[in-house]
Amino acid sequence: MQTESDKLLVIVNPASGGKQAVIDVAAFVLPLLKGISYRLATTEAPGHAGVLAREFIRSGEGSSILMAGGDGTVHEVANALVLHDGEAPNPLANDVTLVLFPSGTANALYASLYSKVAPNPSHQYLIPPDTDTQAAYRLKSILAFVHSRLSAKGAEQPKIQPSRQLSFALTEILDETGLTVERLVGIVVNSTSLHAAILHTAEQLRDSIPGLERFKVAAQRNMAQWYASEVQIFGSDGRTAKGVGVYDPSRDEIVSLGSHEDDILTLEGPFSYFLSTVNVDRLEPTFYITAPFTTHAPPDGSKTMEIVILRPGREPTLPEHAEAAEITASERERYGKEVAMKALFAAYDKGSHIGLTYPNGETIVEYYRAGGWEWIPEGDEEASRLVCIDGTVKEVPVGGKARCRVLSSDVELEGVQNLTARVYL
Repeated sequence: MQTESDKLLVIVNPASGGKQAVIDVAAFVLPLLKGISYRLATTEAPGHAGVLAREFIRSGEGSSILMAGGDGTVHEVANALVLHDGEAPNPLANDVTLVLFPSGTANALYASLYSKVAPNPSHQYLIPPDTDTQAAYRLKSILAFVHSRLSAKGAEQPKIQPSRQLSFALTEILDETGLTVERLVGIVVNSTSLHAAILHTAEQLRDSIPGLERFKVAAQRNMAQWYASEVQIFGSDGRTAKGVGVYDPSRDEIVSLGSHEDDILTLEGPFSYFLSTVNVDRLEPTFYITAPFTTHAPPDGSKTMEIVILRPGREPTLPEHAEAAEITASERERYGKEVAMKALFAAYDKGSHIGLTYPNGETIVEYYRAGGWEWIPEGDEEASRLVCIDGTVKEVPVGGKARCRVLSSDVELEGVQNLTARVYL
């Protein structure tokens, strides 16, 4: 755990979001750090935030890192601290404190953690009187951290401050022999199918369509695509469906699978949408794709992820396991516009997509809370082999698969640091 003598690393990503991080940190952040020892560092290239974080933790100077950037900056830091080749970042630094100053495009992690957290009266003494509402919102994580540090000074038993433990979702890409060829840690989203395709297309549109609008354009371009794969969903043990929950809109609850817990849950494709998240209830400020993470919150420190699925075969007028090639292009387009797009746009309506049903009462969206999943693409079509981890798109080799699971201290993996990361609220 941190002590008042720990140095704080402040990482500023000048390329994130509107490219105002350097100016905003100087104006709003640094004045709040008076009396706190810190090292200020600015990133110079993609991946540099992770290098800075790893070197800082290895130095033993401290265990707290403030990041002025977006979700991508947090992703870099998480991967640098959790994954390593040979030497761990620091065997003594299993506990770190992360502090967020949202300066990116979507800032999904920050919005999920702090948008519904009421201003803490005990933090108000730290806020300059001329600070506007938007700036005060962006400072919530920093205010909570600074208050914790200042409260600890001179106290024999510092008061425990409200905090939340973050989860890390490890995605491993395996080849046809079962050998892991690549792995990345997600701190927000791990996905395949439409979401991965959207990110893939959106990256191509980055220069021509700035901001969040490019994601909507990318969604429209890929909406009629179906993805051939088998999915296996498992609990925290990685072997069975024990502990897996499913959202029941009729009861507005996450309920147990019951008698199906002894075996891994297998879902047949094709898929239109497959996505999992940790730590968040949204991917954009109002896109509540995994709203139950907040409305039906798992316990703090729970080693679970939220999973959202759209399968065309659940639509009553379509064959249950029809291959995309067996369905006319016009029918796939109709499903994309009338079902998939309707469901995804409903996520902007406070996450109402999870309650949508077909006329026969079947839910349009399948929603699970689980320990992990495997995506096993069928055939060699590139679109079905795309996997997205916090915006980074990778490709599963033909005949291979992707496996994603929430990391737990109960399971030791070579090259993976068992890290506990917390944010103050």
